[in-house]
Amino acid sequence: MAERLTAVVIGASGIGKHHAKWLNHLGCEVAGFVGTTPASVKATGAMLAADLDLAARGYTDVEAMLAEVEPQVVNICSPPAFHYRHFMSAAARGCHIMCEKPLTWDEDKSLEQLLGEAGEMAGAGSQDTVGAVNTQYAAAPAAYFALCEEIGIEAGPPETFFMQMDSRNTNKTYERVWVDLASHPLSILRGFCGPGEIVVGSEKVAIKEKEVLAQFTYQPAEGAVCEAEILVRAWCTEKLVRRFGINGLIADYAGRNDEKGVFRTYLTLNGHEGESDDFMYVSLSRFVAAVRGQAPGPLADLAEGYGNQAMQLALLNSGRRE
Repeated sequence: MAERLTAVVIGASGIGKHHAKWLNHLGCEVAGFVGTTPASVKATGAMLAADLDLAARGYTDVEAMLAEVEPQVVNICSPPAFHYRHFMSAAARGCHIMCEKPLTWDEDKSLEQLLGEAGEMAGAGSQDTVGAVNTQYAAAPAAYFALCEEIGIEAGPPETFFMQMDSRNTNKTYERVWVDLASHPLSILRGFCGPGEIVVGSEKVAIKEKEVLAQFTYQPAEGAVCEAEILVRAWCTEKLVRRFGINGLIADYAGRNDEKGVFRTYLTLNGHEGESDDFMYVSLSRFVAAVRGQAPGPLADLAEGYGNQAMQLALLNSGRRE
C-alpha cells in the first residue's frame, strides 16, 4: 500500500479545490487548508466536506497551520502575490511543495524583483524534498504525439509552434491576461522543444485589453530553433477556442467527463479524437509519486517553473500596449 501522506492546501476555494480532490484521490490525507477570513474558511470547509467528503481543518494563518499539522506535502494555491512568502515558509519546514503557476507575481514589484524571487524559490528546499510547479500543460505534448501515432501522422521535430488559449472566467485585462494564461502555452512549447531561451530581438508582443499576441524565436538547449506564436484571450463569451500544435498540425482540446464520470482531456486532430488523463491529474499524480519515491521527479520541477517564468516575464517586458 502506498504511503498515506499528510497534505495541506493553501487557498482551497478556487483551483485549490481541484488540488484537494486529486490529492485525496491519490491517497493523501488532506488534513488542513488556509483561507483569508474566518467566513471564507467556514465556507470552504463546508464545500470540501459536501463535494469531496473531506474533513480538513481550516486556518487563516499559514504558519499556525504548518506548525500544528506538520504536513509532508504543501500545495500552494493562494493568489500569486503570496506564493513567494508561502513557499519559503513551507520550504523552511522541509515540506514537499507543489506551487500553482506562476511561481510569483506582484504588480507592486519590478520584473527583476519577481525573477529574483522565482530564482530563490527554485533554489530552495533540499535533495530530500520534491518541489514542483503546476504548469500541467507540460503533459500535452505526450498526448499530442500519442494521437499523431494513432492516426498515422508524423509531426516531425518542432520547427513552428502555435497555441491559442481562450478564457471565459478571468477578470484581468492587459498585462494580467498574459500573467494569468501564458504559463500554459509556454509549458507546452518547452515540452515540445525542451529547455531553452528566447532569441533576443525576435520578440513581437502586442498587448491589448482582452488579448495578448506573442511571436518569437525559441532556441532550445538542443536542436534547431522553433518559430513560436502564442495568442491568449480573456473575457470570451462565445465558444472557447483552445488549440495547439507544431508544424501546422493543430489539435483542438477540451476537458469533459468520460462515461464513468471521470474528468478527462480530449484532443481532436484531422477529425480524429484522442483521450488522455486530465493534465492536472497527471501533474498532481507525478508530484505525489515523486514524493513517494515512485517517480524520478514531478512533471514540472522548480527549475522548469523558473525557466517558464523567465520567458513569461521577458516577453511581457518586450510587449507594448495597443
